[in-house]
Amino acid sequence: MSRPRGDHRARREAIADTAAQLIATRGLDQVTLRSVAAALGVTTGVLTHYFPSKDALLRHTKNRAFDRSFARASAAAVGPPGMERVHAVVAAVLPLDAERRQLWRLLVAFYGSAVGSPARRRGQERRMSRWYDLYREVVAPLRETGEIPGDADVARIGTALALFVEGLAIHVVMTSPTASAEWQESFAREQVRRLVTG
Repeated sequence: MSRPRGDHRARREAIADTAAQLIATRGLDQVTLRSVAAALGVTTGVLTHYFPSKDALLRHTKNRAFDRSFARASAAAVGPPGMERVHAVVAAVLPLDAERRQLWRLLVAFYGSAVGSPARRRGQERRMSRWYDLYREVVAPLRETGEIPGDADVARIGTALALFVEGLAIHVVMTSPTASAEWQESFAREQVRRLVTG
């Protein structure tokens, strides 16, 4: 990748893109400011103009990955209520293409780094809380459509969906890299229906 050009924000994003690619292929521990600079063909001094430390670059890269995934899911959550909307949100998050596979490999790398860091663990808890809320929001209207009973535990179902999707995505990128988009969607539809409707 060539030296970032354009405005400050575009340069930061180009640096984060490169960091994300390196983390997804090499792992978090193998990525340094020097390795990112080398991949971009610039000096580490250029990078520190945009990110004062490796930690700042990694935090930005991780938050951006989460925000992209969450934005895709939130966009899928718009539309008529019903199971199809639930399936659309799930499909929006799964690693169905190369971009989303890289995103999930990146997120998995950060999950591991949170084990020994209370601050990173708290950040992960905040992000998961947003997922729980989003899934509850798409499940709750199913009571009105009659697809789940009126007394169904929406919070529990939403949490189960968030955990299922995360588990499936991690499984695919870590142990089943050849799992096709068709297989993922088919498997997810079957399991999501079971989780939601029992």
